[in-house]
Amino acid sequence: MEQIRARPAATIIVIREQNEALEILMLRRSPDASAASSAYVFPGGSVDHVDAEVVARRLVSGRDEASADRRLDLERGALTYYCAALRELFEEAGILVAVDASGERVAPRGAELASWREELAGLKVSWSELLAREGLRLALDELHYMAHWVTPVTRPRRYDTRFFVARAPAGQPARADGIETTEHVWVTADAALRHFEAAQWRMLVPTVHTLSALAPMRRVEEVLRHVASSTVRRTQPREIERDGRVVVVVPGEEGYDDES
Repeated sequence: MEQIRARPAATIIVIREQNEALEILMLRRSPDASAASSAYVFPGGSVDHVDAEVVARRLVSGRDEASADRRLDLERGALTYYCAALRELFEEAGILVAVDASGERVAPRGAELASWREELAGLKVSWSELLAREGLRLALDELHYMAHWVTPVTRPRRYDTRFFVARAPAGQPARADGIETTEHVWVTADAALRHFEAAQWRMLVPTVHTLSALAPMRRVEEVLRHVASSTVRRTQPREIERDGRVVVVVPGEEGYDDES
């Protein structure tokens, strides 16, 4: 069987401190979604040509191409992953991480953010056009590279996904878009994992592993320090048959190194 090429993608884990606990923004995918239907996920999606447009028009701040390429261990194009993560965050959750022309963090009003999302959804303006019109640049230095997951080769729809983590901007409530995502929730990693283990929430393998990595941490700064000092390795799960059913295993788990 011919192996499907994995599409470049980006995911963003937005975190905040609430009631002396670390909370994580999760979205529930629509039951009609073509991928991960009804699953609880972090905002994210495929890298798009509009992300390259944002880079080409220099509508970014805080990171240059060379340092981004080194961090993601790519020859070129790493900035598009950062841009895709922030675009998807805005499209799916209504949160904008950007600065103005002077480099100051912007704090748009809720009505303004909603209006911009409607324009994008209605194809009245492109993402790069919106940023340029409003004098905005994506604040890429707010994103910290955390993980790299690649879909198993046996899947018909595959992604090569870079995971980033960012502090939630103050004063911007999350709102699901009502199309790709039907609800949002701020939840601790422990609580999300309990929902998963009780079969109350559907989650993908990378999501579960990411939550497990975050579970011992209680502060935003603790997460950011940990990520800054960590080496990111490419992780590609495998699908294997066990007890008459197909299960997904990651490197180090039983069956991963067995011959196909």
